[in-house]
Amino acid sequence: MNANVETTSTLGRKLTIEVAPEEIRTELDRAYNELKRGVQMKGFRPGRAPRHLLERFFGDQVRGEVIQKLVQEYTQKALAENDLKPVVAPEIVTEETDLAKALKFSAVFDITPALVAKDYEGLKIQELRIEVKDADVDAALERLRERHGTLKKVEGREVVQEDDFVVATLEALEHGKPLEGVKSENRLLHVNPKALAHGIEEVLIGAVAGKPAEKTKSYPADYAEKEIAGKTVQWRANVRDILKRELPALDDDFAKDVGEYKSLDELRERVRKDLIDNAREEADARARQGLLDLILERNPLDLPQSLVAREQRVLESELHSTLEGAGVPHAQAQERVKQSADELKKRAERRAHTALVLDAIAEQEKVEVNDEEVGDRIAKMVTQAGRERDRVAQFYRSEENREALKRSMRRDKSLEVVMSRAQKTEEGA
Repeated sequence: MNANVETTSTLGRKLTIEVAPEEIRTELDRAYNELKRGVQMKGFRPGRAPRHLLERFFGDQVRGEVIQKLVQEYTQKALAENDLKPVVAPEIVTEETDLAKALKFSAVFDITPALVAKDYEGLKIQELRIEVKDADVDAALERLRERHGTLKKVEGREVVQEDDFVVATLEALEHGKPLEGVKSENRLLHVNPKALAHGIEEVLIGAVAGKPAEKTKSYPADYAEKEIAGKTVQWRANVRDILKRELPALDDDFAKDVGEYKSLDELRERVRKDLIDNAREEADARARQGLLDLILERNPLDLPQSLVAREQRVLESELHSTLEGAGVPHAQAQERVKQSADELKKRAERRAHTALVLDAIAEQEKVEVNDEEVGDRIAKMVTQAGRERDRVAQFYRSEENREALKRSMRRDKSLEVVMSRAQKTEEGA
C-alpha cells in the first residue's frame, strides 16, 4: 500500500491510497474461492465451477465487494499508520477502480481539533426559586378536566359560535384556484383563535351548518407560512356538525376516574407535586444551558465543517419528519427545511461545538460510560416507547447507533461533572 497525506485546510486532510496489485489479486482470489464454494452452476458439481464462468456471471458483483472491502480495510490501516483521527467518517473518492491495473482512491476528512478545555470549574449558576401557587394547581386541574371532556352534538342551534368544535371541510383559493396542500375534509376543528392558524376562526364563527361560508383574507409578504405569504386568500368552509365539549364535575368521583386517588384533595396534591417536579426539571435545564453557554464562550475553536454538515443533516431530517408528522405535505416540508437552512446551520454549529468541548472535558476528567449503563438506558427508552418499542429496539441493535448513544451519555456525564462543581447563587443575588 502506498499512502500520501495532504493538508487541505487547518483541519482538512486528504489521504490518497493506492493498493498494490498483488494485494488486489489476493483479495480477488479469496472472493472467487469463497463464491465457488457457495454457488451452484448447471453442469458443474458444487465447488467445481470454473473461474472464467464465475467472472462472466458474477464479475461485477465480486469486483464491487472487493473494492468496498479493500477501501474500508486500507483506509483504516492508513489512518492508523499516520495517527489520523477523523471527526466524521471520511468521504471516499475513487480514482482508479480497474482492478486489472490498480485500485486508487482518496479519503477526504476533517481531523478532530486539538483542545484542552479550560475555565469550566467553579462557574456561577443561578439557582431559581421553585414556587407553585394554588392558581397554578387550579389551572392544571382544569386542563386535566378538559382532556377528559366529551364532545356532544349541539341540538337546536345551527350557527357556529366561538369555542365550538365543528366537523368541517376547509379549503383555500387564490384567484379561484385551490392552494395545494391546504384543503382538509371533514376535519374536527376547535373554533378558537388559539387553536386555529391564519384567522380561520373568523371564517367559521357565524357559519351555518350545512351551508357554505367564505371569507377573504390578505397576508403580508413576511407572513410566517410561506404558502400564503403575500397572498389574498379566499377561505371556504362547509360545516357538517357543531359540537360542544362537556366537562366532568371536579369532585372526588373525577379524581377516582383519572387515577388511583381517593379524593379530589389527593389528586390536587399529586398535581402540585408534579408541577413542582416539572418546574425543577425546567430550572435545572435552564441552569445547564446557561452553564454550557459559559463553557462554550470560554473555549472557542475552529469547527470541522464535516461535523457541522453532519449535524445539519440530522436537524434537517428531524424537522422534515416533524413537519410530515404534523400533516405537512412532503414537498412543502422540503421547502420549509430549505428555508430554515441558515437557522439550522447555526444550531448545527452549536451542537458540533458542544460535542467537541464536552468530549475534551470527558477525556480530561476520565469520564466513562460502560455497556451496562448503555443497556439500561436503551431498556428504559424501549419501555417508554409504547407502540414504537419494536422500532426503537431494532434501532439500537445497530452497533453504530449504540456507540452514538454512548457518546451522548458520556457528554451528559461530563456536563454533570461541571454542574457538580459550579457555584450556585440564589435568584436575584
